[in-house]
Amino acid sequence: MKRDYKRLLREGKKAMKEKLKENDHKCGFDVESINILFKKLQAKVYELQDELQVQPKLYDLKAIRHEAADVANYAFMIILKCVQLMYRQKRK
Repeated sequence: MKRDYKRLLREGKKAMKEKLKENDHKCGFDVESINILFKKLQAKVYELQDELQVQPKLYDLKAIRHEAADVANYAFMIILKCVQLMYRQKRK
């Protein structure tokens, strides 16, 4: 079966953007270190895990999607921080 990367990225982007807009009132992530972002990512993984602790028939799929988007957003923040730091290193 062929992987549908376009759909994966489209649906992921949609969920991630919704979550980012919801948290728009918070301070920017760009001032955080990679280690702080990772600690926040771990906390978000635990929140996702909490949503998955119930029986599969009782899953709140909207909540799971919501928490998974939060996890993805923090992972992307770490990616962006790495890109920024690599760019600074190249400029030296």
